[in-house]
Amino acid sequence: MEKFRKQTAAGIAAMLILAMTLGGCGAGAEDTEAVTEEEAAVTVSVQDVGTGTITLTNSFVGMISPEETVMVIPLTAGTVTETFFEVGDTVQAGDVLFKIDDEAARLALEQAQLNVKSTKQTADSQIDTLINQQDSTDLQLESSKLQSKSSFEQAQIGYVMAKDAYEAADDACDSARAAYESVKKTGTDVSGNNPGLAEASENLARAEAARDQAYQAYLTARSGYHAAQEGQDLTDETAEMTKEQLDQTIANTEESLATGLSLAALGVEQAQMALDYYTVTAPVSGVIESKNVDVNGMAAQGNPAYTIVNNNTMTVTFQVSEDVKNTLSIGQEVTLERNNDTYKASITEIGTSVNPQSGLFQIKACVEADGAELPSGVSVKVSADTYRAENTMIIPYEAVYYDNEGAYVYTSVDNRAVKTPITTGIFDEDNIVVTDGLNLGDIVVTSWSPQLTGGVLLHAADTEAE
Repeated sequence: MEKFRKQTAAGIAAMLILAMTLGGCGAGAEDTEAVTEEEAAVTVSVQDVGTGTITLTNSFVGMISPEETVMVIPLTAGTVTETFFEVGDTVQAGDVLFKIDDEAARLALEQAQLNVKSTKQTADSQIDTLINQQDSTDLQLESSKLQSKSSFEQAQIGYVMAKDAYEAADDACDSARAAYESVKKTGTDVSGNNPGLAEASENLARAEAARDQAYQAYLTARSGYHAAQEGQDLTDETAEMTKEQLDQTIANTEESLATGLSLAALGVEQAQMALDYYTVTAPVSGVIESKNVDVNGMAAQGNPAYTIVNNNTMTVTFQVSEDVKNTLSIGQEVTLERNNDTYKASITEIGTSVNPQSGLFQIKACVEADGAELPSGVSVKVSADTYRAENTMIIPYEAVYYDNEGAYVYTSVDNRAVKTPITTGIFDEDNIVVTDGLNLGDIVVTSWSPQLTGGVLLHAADTEAE
């Protein structure tokens, strides 16, 4: 609107001066004709449309507080026997703050330790018993295997001997039969009698009887041999199975005993942990801000006993709208100002829920200063880059005009002014973002003139390179 008023006032003044000049000088018809024949160019500044970055910075009121405030809460209850620090003292992480009467906890620890010892003794005794049982069983199994092997070897020998005897008897039977057949053919005299045939027949009968008897002995020996072989195999399988079962029993027992030992050891750890609860230490380094326990007083489980503040680094807390919150990011740098001093801070927390009283979101940032420079509770000015347009099309802010139809600029096309409507975005003191209406490389008029209107001839006084 200011530009619009400036352009209008200047245009009226120029028109009055032109009228006075024409009337006072008494210009004739020839002079008027010369002016109309030669068009005057409007001298302006121009600039090529380029790209750049615009960042907007917003300011907020922040409150300083320690980055870390820890309330030390005992995990057990009891009578306080000793305290070691008072309000204002500086402590280091791990320092003992106070102790609680731990007699009952020590007795529980001793009981747990005795339980471990007893459980281990019982486990060792059971393992020794099983190992002795295993050794005894191994001896019995070896004896059975040796006996079975001896029986098998004896049966094998008897089987071989019976087989040889049967084969010999069978050969003797064959010989007796051959002798019988020979006597039968050749032993007959002229009268038709054969005196040796009867003897050969008796020999054949005896040989056949001996063969049959040897064959029965062979069958018996063979059956005994196979039975002994099966007995030996069964003994070996039984021994192997018995050993596997005994090994599995020992393994299961060892596992069960190991579990019992682990549970007993866990009982010791738990008892030791419970005992440790009676000695309360500082979880962080810092300054004691408050103390709520005294010697011979009661320490209540769950109630704060000490409050420790870490003043080495501080935190600034400020509140922003949802739109601004969405432009911030973890790790983003912000600037703090107090008493003409400037400090840098980094955003560490962005609230996700709105404050019902203020309707704003809480932001926290870690400040590169200690409590001496920025005391807890003071207010500071917080400046943060919020809206940002990077690598976008920008032009000088002074080049933009506004009318009832919106924003527009004058561009130079063939050295003629062209009124060009545009759509704008964010802007700062020098530049403004153009989102529509222009293209990179277009020439924009950046200076104002009362004669600047659409279609006038332009003369570029200077051109700022992109």
